[in-house]
Amino acid sequence: MKNAVKIFGFAILVTAFYSYVGQTVPQKITYPPESATLGADMSSAELAEAGETIISGKGTCLGCHTIGSGADPSSLRFPDLGGIGAAAATRVEGQDAVTYLAKALYEPNDFIAEGFLPGMPTINRPPIGLNDDEIKAVIAYLQTLGGEPTVTLVTDLGYTTEVSAAPTPGATAAVGSGLDGPGVFQTYLCGTCHNIDAAGALAGPSLYDVGSRLSNAEIYEAIMDPDATIADGFAGGVMPATLGATGFYTKISSEELRALVNYLSAQTGG
Repeated sequence: MKNAVKIFGFAILVTAFYSYVGQTVPQKITYPPESATLGADMSSAELAEAGETIISGKGTCLGCHTIGSGADPSSLRFPDLGGIGAAAATRVEGQDAVTYLAKALYEPNDFIAEGFLPGMPTINRPPIGLNDDEIKAVIAYLQTLGGEPTVTLVTDLGYTTEVSAAPTPGATAAVGSGLDGPGVFQTYLCGTCHNIDAAGALAGPSLYDVGSRLSNAEIYEAIMDPDATIADGFAGGVMPATLGATGFYTKISSEELRALVNYLSAQTGG
């Protein structure tokens, strides 16, 4: 009887201890990216504030760009945006800052900054899919990085994004239907941050030999819960924020995800 009482008491103490630990250990909480509300009567300054929210949220710009980091440009995947509001007016002869910034967003690979490679996604197309008003807000914010914003929602940038018809209720949200692994990798712009053909890192770790380092289950976890294990030399929060802002987790189908994992698993550095 005494032993039974001791065992019962020990069990209570163990349960209480783990309950305490569970309450004191910080829990990982994932928040959805902030969205910005745009109104037709917004001033340039108000539009710039909304643009800052878009850049760090839906636009996923900070997944690849830094702002005033002071880092060696050769160590960056894409140019630092510090001072771009002033520098934009000097990049292309005869082109003002707003025209340059608009072209850089709508046609990002038409002009590549010296020392950098092409690869920036066109942000008014899936999976990022900013609309024209959101792009104006982004430009207004970029103008504040070294200058004063002048863009409003009535500014004509010379571009118009074709709006796709609304999806049929109940239809799949996947960007691509029946894509193979390389197709998924390309469609969801994985190559913007990850090198698949060489060992060198970009904004994220190289996936050149990921199949020799991680199992299928570990690759799956790295996609669905990127901060569970963070590669040395890289910051946490960037990949989940980027994938969340682009709607990756709601757009990709289970078949596409399986194809992507199998494709990455086959990358062994050979």
